[in-house]
Amino acid sequence: MSCHENLEDRCVREAKEYTEKYCPTPVVNSTRTDSVTFDKATKTYQYFCSFVDELDNPEIVKRNSQKLHSLLIKEIKDNTSIKKLKEANYNFAYIIHSSKNPNKVLYQQTIRVKDYQ
Repeated sequence: MSCHENLEDRCVREAKEYTEKYCPTPVVNSTRTDSVTFDKATKTYQYFCSFVDELDNPEIVKRNSQKLHSLLIKEIKDNTSIKKLKEANYNFAYIIHSSKNPNKVLYQQTIRVKDYQ
């Protein structure tokens, strides 16, 4: 890490490194993380995931979208490892695709500062 690396540049680098090292992740709770990026222009961490098994169903996702939104907000609020990101007022976007049909987006949501503070 450079002494002159700002938080945004660090986020870009760390998202790339995470993706290269860990993605795709093992499936946990019918969800797999495929990649992570950081958009400096919008200050948004973007998580590209896939639903598998029973969650890979547009109707189930649609019926549970509000619950999913609430769970994501709770996860961000409770996650102490991203404290610096929250203090910097970053956003967190989740783009979730079908594992059976990777071009199909099942769920897309951006959690903004007003949602988690």
